[in-house]
Amino acid sequence: MRSRRRLCGLALVAVVAALVASCNDNTLGVERRHPNLPPATTLASGPPDSAAGVNYKVHLFWSGADPDGAIDHFDFILIDHPAIQDSIAPALPNDPHRVVVTMPTADDPRWSSTTANDTLIISRADTLRVDPAPPPGGNIGEHDAFVRSRNFERWHTFFVRAVDNYGLVDPVPEYRSFNSTTLAPTIRISPPVNPARNDFKAPRTVIFRWTGEDPVGDGTVLAPVASRWAVVPSRNIASDYLDYPQALYGANVAWSEWHRWDAPDQSGVRAIVRDLQPVDGRGHGFYLFAVQAMDEAGAVTPIFDAGGNGTNEAPNNVVKVFVNDQIGPILRVKERFLGTYSFASGSRPVVVDIATGEPVEFRWVGDASDYGGEIVSYRYGWNIRNPQNDEEWEQNWCSTCTAAPVRIYSNGTQRFFVEARDNAESITRAVIELVVNPLTRRRELLLVDDSVHFSPPDEAYEDTRWAQVIDELRRRRPFDFDSARDVYDVAVKMNQVPPIPLLFDYKNIVWLERKTGSNSALATLAVFFDPFVLRHLNSVRPFNSLDIYVQNGGKLWVCGQQPTEVLWDFGQSAPLRPYPINVTNWKGYNTTDPDVHPDSVGVPSLLWKLGVEVVDAGAGGRANVQRGDDPGFFCTGFRRMAPPGSEKQQFMTTTGAEHEHAILVQTADVNNQPPAGVTYTTDEVLGHTHSLHLSPAQLSALARGERLDNVPLSESLLPSPHAHTVTLQDRVGLWGAPLRLEPDTPNWAQPVDPNFNPDHGRPNVEIYNMSKPLDGYRLRPDPAVWLGLYGYTCAMVADSTRGFVYPFTADQQPAVIVRRNLPTDLAYSRALCGFEPFRLQLGGHIALADNILLRQFRLGLPNAP
Repeated sequence: MRSRRRLCGLALVAVVAALVASCNDNTLGVERRHPNLPPATTLASGPPDSAAGVNYKVHLFWSGADPDGAIDHFDFILIDHPAIQDSIAPALPNDPHRVVVTMPTADDPRWSSTTANDTLIISRADTLRVDPAPPPGGNIGEHDAFVRSRNFERWHTFFVRAVDNYGLVDPVPEYRSFNSTTLAPTIRISPPVNPARNDFKAPRTVIFRWTGEDPVGDGTVLAPVASRWAVVPSRNIASDYLDYPQALYGANVAWSEWHRWDAPDQSGVRAIVRDLQPVDGRGHGFYLFAVQAMDEAGAVTPIFDAGGNGTNEAPNNVVKVFVNDQIGPILRVKERFLGTYSFASGSRPVVVDIATGEPVEFRWVGDASDYGGEIVSYRYGWNIRNPQNDEEWEQNWCSTCTAAPVRIYSNGTQRFFVEARDNAESITRAVIELVVNPLTRRRELLLVDDSVHFSPPDEAYEDTRWAQVIDELRRRRPFDFDSARDVYDVAVKMNQVPPIPLLFDYKNIVWLERKTGSNSALATLAVFFDPFVLRHLNSVRPFNSLDIYVQNGGKLWVCGQQPTEVLWDFGQSAPLRPYPINVTNWKGYNTTDPDVHPDSVGVPSLLWKLGVEVVDAGAGGRANVQRGDDPGFFCTGFRRMAPPGSEKQQFMTTTGAEHEHAILVQTADVNNQPPAGVTYTTDEVLGHTHSLHLSPAQLSALARGERLDNVPLSESLLPSPHAHTVTLQDRVGLWGAPLRLEPDTPNWAQPVDPNFNPDHGRPNVEIYNMSKPLDGYRLRPDPAVWLGLYGYTCAMVADSTRGFVYPFTADQQPAVIVRRNLPTDLAYSRALCGFEPFRLQLGGHIALADNILLRQFRLGLPNAP
């Protein structure tokens, strides 16, 4: 074909030469007698002419020659033939499917110039010669696989011509016709969409994301160049969606605009779909979401498939959407004592009772992954009146604001607000309404029946006995008591802890306890919580409101069977339980057990607040757990151990002049307050330090576990005049823990009862505070001391003359602990009995209750503290 076109060109040159020869040489001049000859063009490499099945990336090479000059540049045109033209073979005249090559005119504006001798052309291959819609009744899977394997195509003709240095063009350009082909790109809609499921549960606003790939045909895979998406309303019929997938192949689908795959706003790889209607009785709420990708050749994803092969590895560019009534992210708010609360859009406020003085520290996390969203920011605040007013929020929108500082309230109703916002601008608000309960102490006596007996007669006997004792106390000193109102039976209340408002409404509480395992309300509320134990790292315990109760003047008497084993966390080591030999520095028996931390302390426990510092020091009847190789398990003395580094605690000051300081407070100064107080110096920052002076009163307050807020430090002139404050509070639980026994105290001499079984080991030892001699029924300790040592075992035997007593102890007396809230208090406000008082004879029970409730707690006295 190329030689035929060149012959025609030579004939044209000959005709021109003949015409020139017939003219007068003097008229035409020298230039007219020797005209400029046109250049010639050669297509050296590229697809063969009329080739089919050519990769859409076509590389062509050419050259040119000029018989009387030089080649200045080349012009080229790529002609895209109409999609309907699918063959270049000869056919009938006027056949619309036959490719017709028409030479462009010399002045065609489509000519492009280049000085290069080659070009890589990205040609279009955007026509699919098969119908992508599945046939009615056909095998959709086989049909889709067939369509995916078919190439998109388009016929093209490339023309190129040389241009010489006089601007004369090759009058007969070279050309090649070829059919470009490519496979269409594929789409995979990303999780949380799961193609193995039949539908996707979505909120009204949902964000879809997808990935895609485009096989070039030469072994390489590129990203698509653009995408578009559509949402088609549907209905759920017989567990499937109406007209799926046929509805997506129709001409009436409202597709979005094409978005570049690499668009800065990510519109090429995601879609934010808003205002979807939830499912209702009229069939609304079901949708088909589809996405198509286009490659650089113009091929568009032809198949609509929601299932793929059941994994995210298969193409799945359709989602069957089921819309619920949720809008926006899930917001989970956690508080270490209150637990975790989950909020969705429209959730109502959660109302929670807390105790006066209870520290509240909220943390939260938002989750929009269920519908493909991302949390971009949070904000929070207290007692907000107008949430639309940004100024009322304590911290406005912030991507890292996931916790609020500790707050402590003494009364009133406090409302905590936190909002999470996703990248679709959907917002979920959580409101937690805290009802702060102060100690009202309007009523006299609450009896909490937390003891469950396996023998019904024992249960009835205990209830009857306490009713008799309370009646006798009321006869001795009248006070208001109603057995229907002032008795809280835990078993009747489905093992629920007495609510805070109820506890705080009483001046005196008697808590009857019996070791019953997980059904104990006292264990749920007040069991010792060791923060060093691994299994406690992520656990949530109710705030021990009894601590607040007793610290604010409430009077509490705990009595029952083995109350220590209810109030102390023995872990998972039963029957070899790690008894708190030294509560001020508890050390378990098995220090290799992750549930027993060797440096834990028990001073935050209610057991210690009730007066107990040592329990079962001599191992008592549990000789099998006595450690003969560890003198710390014998009564040879105690020392307060501490975690490494607890000799001091570091605190950070507030920010001033755009910096802050660290300051170290020594534990020894807190435990043994110097008469003149102590002065500390901060670390050096920006060339200066500050000093902090703590008075003996302040050190004593820290030893009592109190917090000192905003203590001022000295001022500094560097880098500019400024000052700082610091808030101090014991964070380890060691400051002020009393050391009742000095180290290396000799073994305590304990007389051995002739009936004592020597296999049981030595008698148990407890340390407890005594008030004054208890009257009658073998309850009088002798001698009467403020701090005494008395032994006991848990076994009880019946005695025909004395009723139930505790043998195997130094003086056969039950363990009774009565202590003050503070050493300066006149009345005792806390009591613990390591036995069930109703087992005593009636007179002994009354005498014990009289001494604790009437004499110590001053039950029924007007203006009693």
